Amino acid sequence: MTLTLKLLLLLSVLLLVPIISRKIHIPSIVGYICAGIVLGPSVLGWADNTPTISILGKLGMFYIMFQAGIELDLNHFRQLRSKAFLFGLCSFMIPFLLGWGVAVLFGWSQAAGILLGAMLGSHTLLTYPIVKRFGIQKTRAVSIVVGGTMIAISLSLTVLAIITQIHEGTTTPWFITLAKVILAVSVIIWLFPYVCQLIFSHQQNTASEFMLVMVLLVLSAWLTEWAGLDGILGAFLCGVTLNGNIPYHGRLMLRINFLGNSILVPFFLLGVGLMIDVTVFWSSWMVVAIAAAMIVAKFVGKWLAAWICQLSFHFTKPERQLMFGLTHATAAGTLAIVTIGYEIELFTPQILNGAIIMILVLCTLASFITEHSAKNLTRGKRSDE
Repeated sequence: MTLTLKLLLLLSVLLLVPIISRKIHIPSIVGYICAGIVLGPSVLGWADNTPTISILGKLGMFYIMFQAGIELDLNHFRQLRSKAFLFGLCSFMIPFLLGWGVAVLFGWSQAAGILLGAMLGSHTLLTYPIVKRFGIQKTRAVSIVVGGTMIAISLSLTVLAIITQIHEGTTTPWFITLAKVILAVSVIIWLFPYVCQLIFSHQQNTASEFMLVMVLLVLSAWLTEWAGLDGILGAFLCGVTLNGNIPYHGRLMLRINFLGNSILVPFFLLGVGLMIDVTVFWSSWMVVAIAAAMIVAKFVGKWLAAWICQLSFHFTKPERQLMFGLTHATAAGTLAIVTIGYEIELFTPQILNGAIIMILVLCTLASFITEHSAKNLTRGKRSDE
C-alpha cells in the first residue's frame, strides 16, 4: 500500500468513525480503538504504528491532559483541593493494594507486585472528551477527578522511579532528582505565563499564538520527562499554568480544540488500537487469566474509590458513576509502567500482553460508563433548573 493510499485510509477513518459510532450508539472513543485494531497488523495489516502516527498519538495524549488543565475552574478547584487529594489517594492506594494481591496470587516477586500495583493505581483521562461534549467539565465531580488524577499519576510514577532505581542500581542522589523536578515545575509555572503575555501583547496573529501554545505544551512534557517524571504531568501543568492566559471562548481556544479533537486525540486512540494484538486473546490461557485478574483488580479498586468519596462528600449516584467512568480507563501511565517493567525484566511477556488486553477492555467499559453517567448528570442538572 502506497503512502498516499495509507494517508487516504487514515483520513477516511477519522471521517467515518464518529458517523458510524453515532449510528450504532457507541462512544467514538471505542470506535477509534476498534478501527485501529481492525486496520492493525493482527487483523487486516493495512496500517501500523509508523513514526508519524506515534508522534501525533503522543501529542494527542499530551493534549488530553493539557485540555483538562486549561479547562479546570481554578477558583472552584481551590475549594475542592482537599477532596481532590483524598480521592486521588484512594484512587491510587486501593487498586495498588489489589494489584499487589494479584502478584501474590500468581507468585510473582515483591518488586513486580509493587510495580503492578503502581500500574493499576494510575489512570488516564481518556474519556474526558465525552465530559467536554456534554458541557459538564466544570462540575465538582470532574474537578475532583482532574485534581485526583494528578495525585494518582504522581504516586504511580514515583513508585516506578524508585523500583527502577533499586532494580538497576542507579546511584543518582535523591536530592539531584528533587532539584530537577523543582526546576522543571518552576520554569513551567513562572516562566511560561510571562512568555505568553509577552508574545500575545506583541503578536496579533492567531496562528503564531497557536504554535506558541503547542511549543510550550511539548516543552512542558519534555521538562518533566527530563526531571524523571512522565510528560503527561507536564502537559497538565502547562494547561493549568496557561489557564488564565487563553480566553475560553476565544479564537485561539477554538483552534486548539479543533486540532486536538479532530486530529490529535483520534490518532492517539488509533495508536492504542494498532498496538493491540488480538492473537494474544487465544494464544495462552495464562495471558487471559492475568488480564482478567488485572481488570477485576483495577475495576473494583477504582469503583471503591469513587464509592468511598461519594459517601464522604455526599455526592449523587450519577456523580459517583462519572468519577468511576473517568478513572478506570487506562493508557498512557499503564503503557509507560508496563513497558519499563518489561524492559528491566520484572514483567514477563504474558504480563505485557495481559496489560494490553486490560487497556482495550477498560477503555471500552469506561467510554460506555462515562457516556451513560454524563447523560444522567446532564438530565439531573436540567431537572434542577
